[in-house]
Amino acid sequence: MPLITSHITSHPDGGVSSRDPMTSKPLVSLVVPVYNEASSIAANLTVILDAAGAEDWYDLELVAVDDGSADASAEQLEFAALADPRIRPISFTRNFGKEAAVLAGLREARGDAVIVIDSDLQHPPALIPQMLALWRNGVYVVDAVKASRGKESFAQGLAAKAFYGLFQRFANLNLRGHSDFKLLDRLVVDAYLALPERRHFFRGIINWANYPSAQLPFTVAERAGGQTSWSKLKLARYAIDNLTSFSSMPLRCISWVGAGTLALGLVVGVISLVQKLRGVGVEGFTTVNLLIIIMGGAIMLSLGVIGHYVARLYDEIKARPVYLVKPARKEPRE
Repeated sequence: MPLITSHITSHPDGGVSSRDPMTSKPLVSLVVPVYNEASSIAANLTVILDAAGAEDWYDLELVAVDDGSADASAEQLEFAALADPRIRPISFTRNFGKEAAVLAGLREARGDAVIVIDSDLQHPPALIPQMLALWRNGVYVVDAVKASRGKESFAQGLAAKAFYGLFQRFANLNLRGHSDFKLLDRLVVDAYLALPERRHFFRGIINWANYPSAQLPFTVAERAGGQTSWSKLKLARYAIDNLTSFSSMPLRCISWVGAGTLALGLVVGVISLVQKLRGVGVEGFTTVNLLIIIMGGAIMLSLGVIGHYVARLYDEIKARPVYLVKPARKEPRE
């Protein structure tokens, strides 16, 4: 399989872990976000574990995070944990979103290396041994990059290109083809968890951190059971939130909008004044209405952009937890 690498350096302790290699194996953690996948999650976790456990030079654990599923996904994870002690389930009290599930999984993961992978098998588990081989050779981050996005509509492909183009232009980060399917060294995980912000964009922050990395191309597979929970509205909100979390460019664009509307207003004003002085001015409200529409639209658009950033500040100041974990079943009192 072709491999694209970038700025690979040696890990200070050989790329495996800080443990003594003569006394114990390194631990590899798999973080798997789950949402409404009760019908397929048990089988999918088995496939992931079988692919990840193909070699014996490391120990393995799987942290499955149920993001407040409305079906029986949480119960299925509990059953899977009973059948395989390597599985550690976590369940949220409600749906907090995939970014919160990834954050919770990284916090719970104890591994020297941590791999984030989707539960629907669209991220091919067969790449896990190659990821671990690169990590063993001194790479801090292994990015699984989409060589092909699989089956998607023309509109979906166009929207993805637009988002990544805007993200690169505004935030100066190239995320084309990047996914949440990544291997992170423990040092990178600790750095990610130390960030004080509440809203995280996993793939964006890892790219921004720019640790020594390698890339593995893959083709997005068909979903193994269930249907995607990402509606067009959710995707649009997700894109806007992530773009504004990395760039203040939309705020600066307000100045450009203001300058443009001011210039347009001056042009219209000069034309109206010249027509008035020449005695050919047309009576009516066309010019006034045009100016009101242009100026009013620009003002409302600007207030909307400012309001979005104020809302983000409001969320950060509240400092509510990013997620809440569902407690264990409480025994009835006597």
